[in-house]
Parts: sequence; structure tokens; C-alpha cells
Amino acid sequence: MDGRTGRQPGTREQLIIAAERLFALQGIREVSLREIGAAAGQRNTSAAQYHFGDKAALIEAIFDHRMSTINERRMRHLATMRVDGRGGELRPLIEAFLVPLAESVTGPESYYARFLAQFSADPRYRTSFDWETAESLRLVWRGFRRCLSHLPEPTVRARLRMLEHLVLHTIADHERAAEPGGGEHPGPWVAELADAAEGLLTAPVTG
Repeated sequence: MDGRTGRQPGTREQLIIAAERLFALQGIREVSLREIGAAAGQRNTSAAQYHFGDKAALIEAIFDHRMSTINERRMRHLATMRVDGRGGELRPLIEAFLVPLAESVTGPESYYARFLAQFSADPRYRTSFDWETAESLRLVWRGFRRCLSHLPEPTVRARLRMLEHLVLHTIADHERAAEPGGGEHPGPWVAELADAAEGLLTAPVTG
């Protein structure tokens, strides 16, 4: 039974859930497709390879599985920003980036933030985020670049990379601390994280 939806997931979804948990806890390169099949309760331990082909495709399936809800929440944030006339402001963009993600990992049995942290730290795995459920992420990232257009491009790239690490690893830490109960709404730490992210992006450039 899926603790988030209350329904019994199918084989493909069981493999995605098992892969997310194992990748989050052990690291992406340390987990084999056969181990994922076994963890998903499949008698045929080649089931992950049958359904996804390789680890890269399975990783993209995890993203697609989790990002649908996050994308909807983030798009609502962005729509509210436009209505309020704040579509070009940095702080609302930061909140649109991190709040839907923080909300998505507060439920029981959540491993997604820790999976993201493992993914971000592994240089062997990258994705273009060019699918439909990543639309809001692309919009936020373009907004960041507009807000930081006065900075040299290498500085922008470096700060966005640091922002990614700051947000993902901080949310992953709180997800880890919420075990085993979970289910709580994100607390004051989310605003503190937004403060830190804003400070990182707006810091003066030296040298």
C-alpha cells in the first residue's frame, strides 16, 4: 500500500518507489537494478531492467513520478506572483522553488529529497528536465537568471549550483529527521532556508 495515496501501486510504480528509497539511502551508483527488483518484491529480479531498460531511464521515471504534484504547486505559486505583480522578483521565485518541494517531502515514507541530494552529488547522472512536469522548474530557473543578469555568467552558474546544493541538502536533512512519523507541514525552517538562499544569490561579488 502506498502511504501517500492509500492505494496499491502497480509493478512499475513499486519499482520506482523501491528505487527512490534505495538510491536515497545508499547512493545511486551503489544500487543495482536487480537489488531494486528484489526490494520491490519482484520474483523476477530483472523486472527493473524489463520496465526501464537502464538506471538512467529509471531515474527519469522517479523524477516524472514525483514532479507532477510539485509542478502543479509551483505553477500555482508562479500564477499568484503574476497576479500580485511580483513575477520578476527574486524572493517569490525562491519561495516558488523550495516551498513546493519542502511540502512534498513532509508525508510519511518520504525519500524524494534524499534521492535528489544523492542525484545532485553524483556527476555521472544528469538530466535536462525537458519533460512536461518540469515546466515550473524551467520557469523558475529562467526567472533566477533574469534577476541575476547583472552578474557575470560564471558567477550566476556557480551561485545557482550552490543554491541547488543548499536547498536539496537542507530539505533532505529535514526529511531524514522526520522519520518515521512524517506528515507535518513544513515549519519555520523553510522561511530560514529562503532567507539563506536569498543571501547566497544576492551576495556581493569580490575579486
